[in-house]
Amino acid sequence: MLRFIFTLGVAFILLTRPAMAQDGQDRVWVQIEAQPSIALAEESIRAYAEKLQDVNGFALGGGWYAIALGPYTREDAGRVLQVLRRERTIPRDSYIAFSSSFRQQFWPVGANLLNLPEATEPQTPAILTQDDDAAETASEDTQAETAPVVVAEPEPEPEPDETPAEARRSESQLSRDEKKQLQIALKWAGHYEAAIDGAYGPGTRRSMRGWQDENGYEPTGILTTRQRAELLRQYNAVLEGLDLQVVRDDTAGIAMQVP
Repeated sequence: MLRFIFTLGVAFILLTRPAMAQDGQDRVWVQIEAQPSIALAEESIRAYAEKLQDVNGFALGGGWYAIALGPYTREDAGRVLQVLRRERTIPRDSYIAFSSSFRQQFWPVGANLLNLPEATEPQTPAILTQDDDAAETASEDTQAETAPVVVAEPEPEPEPDETPAEARRSESQLSRDEKKQLQIALKWAGHYEAAIDGAYGPGTRRSMRGWQDENGYEPTGILTTRQRAELLRQYNAVLEGLDLQVVRDDTAGIAMQVP
């Protein structure tokens, strides 16, 4: 009986609520899988699409492809995640993801839910008679003669990023743990495969160049302060959706974060 109630609940959410997130505001997703090839991702998507609505596929970068449900509001995504986990319809490690985690959408073919256009009010054209048209033209000419010319202020130039030399100096101020955190984030992004040791050798520099090139930066192999913040923001955006909690075993002296 409880399973039946859960099934009805998630069906109601999936059928009635996703449209509320289509306006581009507060859109999040329930990421249920990541596959190392587009062929495997499409195969998995077809299986999920037989029993779930709003199944989407996105490139993640680094040769990985995400399968996600949505888009939803943050509140609805939490409900969908909870119900589908309990029903074991989706994996236990599914989590709430943000649009910034995804790249180009490949499923459904032709869909582009990451860049939904903003709704605009329809404009009803006025029907003018010949006399009205002449009067309007005269009025526009008069206004053009008397209206002050408004000159838009130029947009401020973006603040320049650090030079490689400046980036290396700011990098030297990082602690060993901070350097390890950046290696962890680079590994999560699919660019680093060596040990997490906080030592920046050729492998770390190569992974930094790969991440910079993938994200539109000059591939110098030295992350600037701004780029380090962006890398960690991408990494933490995924962790925020996992609802991690610290679980401790005082007997064993172990503490770890789990969903």
